[in-house]
Parts: sequence; structure tokens; C-alpha cells
Amino acid sequence: MINTNNLNKTFSTILKPVSPYNFDATIYKPSHFPSSDNEWEKGKYWITMVWKGKYLGLKLENKGTIVKPKIKLTVYSKEVLSKEFKQNLVSEIGWRFNLRQDISEFDKRFKKDKFLKPLLKRWRGMKPVAANSLYETLIIYIVLQNATVRRTYQMLENLFGEFGKKIKFDNKTLVTFWEPKAIAKVSEQVLRDLKLGYRTKFLKRISEQFTKGEIDELEMRKMEREELKKEALKLYGIGPASVEYLLFEDFYHCDHLATIPPWEQKIMSKLLFNKKLVSVKKILDFFRKKYKGWEKLAFHYIWEDIFWRRKTQKIDWLEKEIRL
Repeated sequence: MINTNNLNKTFSTILKPVSPYNFDATIYKPSHFPSSDNEWEKGKYWITMVWKGKYLGLKLENKGTIVKPKIKLTVYSKEVLSKEFKQNLVSEIGWRFNLRQDISEFDKRFKKDKFLKPLLKRWRGMKPVAANSLYETLIIYIVLQNATVRRTYQMLENLFGEFGKKIKFDNKTLVTFWEPKAIAKVSEQVLRDLKLGYRTKFLKRISEQFTKGEIDELEMRKMEREELKKEALKLYGIGPASVEYLLFEDFYHCDHLATIPPWEQKIMSKLLFNKKLVSVKKILDFFRKKYKGWEKLAFHYIWEDIFWRRKTQKIDWLEKEIRL
């Protein structure tokens, strides 16, 4: 990793998300493992961004309410940014932080639901969010495969150390991801030396796909779900379970729930049925019957709520299911 880059140039603007918008519950997901490219505290979020060849620091501050949301965005850069660049960047940030999606119907339909009523009181306006680019998200998915949280963190930090940059902005020092070509041009041995194991091949091939233009994130955002699923399955090493995450977390399809990984199956069995394990089919039927049209978002509320609770209380049965 090269020396720390100080980002001293700034510009700020006000973003107005579609209501309802819960700043903290949307931007910070306690079920996700931590990484050194971002930092959250109540009402504030810092993250690095590599976009159009520039390394940026973003600071988002909550300046509104759930009903009347308002976010102050400050962008830090090494050089003064052009007006056109800033306009395009703000539009991209609008997508990544899901400012334009309207989930008000979800609130209205399920505000009296047995399971969701208390969760909507706590987390009303919580949306899926794609703070990272599609490429960066895929890197995270790959290092998550068949690994404990500790192992995943180590692999990602190794990649940051080899390919990322340290940047300092707003008195924060964070690391960046990298452009796909950085990995596409190195040998597989370089990646193996970072102790990535079998994931080396996946990281190398996906980086090549993006470098060659075989994958176009902006075009994928315009696709209908079935077309999007087919396109996502072209990503090397990405299977149906990962595609399910992508549809929701990166492309904001709140109505699609088709697969449930084993550890989510165990946790949902306990939360929904107070049993050690029920079939995936039973869980899927539960969501499709009760929350048709919003299955995945309902799942998300129930899922994230237990991890928010974990931040303030010890939940013995949950700790046994989380591989640290």
C-alpha cells in the first residue's frame, strides 16, 4: 500500500431522499462484517470511493428526519472536480445510497402486521443499500465464501494492503478499493500469496470481466429482473445465492426471495417459528403468503433487527450461529 493521500479539496451538497428514509438503518447494517474502507457513527458515515479513475472520500450526515429526510454530502478529493464530474457523481451516490426508491406502500400495508409492526416502529424507512460499486460488492461476496468473519476480514485486509490506497479526509484515515484492472494484470501467484486460496481464480476472472467491459453495472440497473438474473449469472463464480443478494442489495428488488442459505435458515427458524430448524420451503412460504410483493424487504427487517439487538444485548442462541 502506498503512503497516505491527503484529500484537501471539498464540495458539499444537500441530498433529499424519497420519504420514508431511515439514515442509520439504511446506511449501516450490523449484520455485515466491518471493513476499513468505511466508518459509521450515529448520524454520520464515512466511506472511500474509486470512481472514474479518482480516489474520493465521502462524508454523509443526517440532517433530517425519517419523514422529511435530508443528508449533507461532503466529497473530498485531491484536486478540484469539474462541474460535470460532480453532477454525475452526485447522481451515482443517489443510486448507491438508494435515495430514490419509494417504500411507502410497504409501511402502509404492514404497519399492523404481527411481526413487522414493532420493527417498523424501530426501523421505519430502512432500505437496502449498495454503498460500494458492483465490482467491490462482488469482491466482498467472494471473500465471504466458506469463511469465518475473522478469515474474511483478513483476506479483505490483505487485498487492501496490496491493491488499495490509504486516504485521509475529515480527520479519518481509511483505505480504498481498487480498479478491476489492478488485479486483472497481476499473476494468480500474487493473489495466492495473499492467502486467498481457491478464491484467487474467482477474483482474477471477475476482475478481467470488468476490465474487458463484459459486465456493465449501469446497463444492469436498467434490466428487468429475469434479464438481470441471467446477466448476473455470467459473473464468474457467482451462483444463485449470491445473485439473490445482488438483486436486493445492489439492484433493490424488494419482492424477490428464492433462496435462503443454511445459516440464515437456522436463524429465521428461531425467529419465526421458535424452532431449531424448519425447511427452507416453510420459510419461503411464510414470506410469500404474508408479504407478497415485498418478501425480501420483510426478510431484511426481521434479519437486521436481531443484529441491531445484538449490539446492545447478548443473545446466546444467535452467538452460536455466528462464525467469528
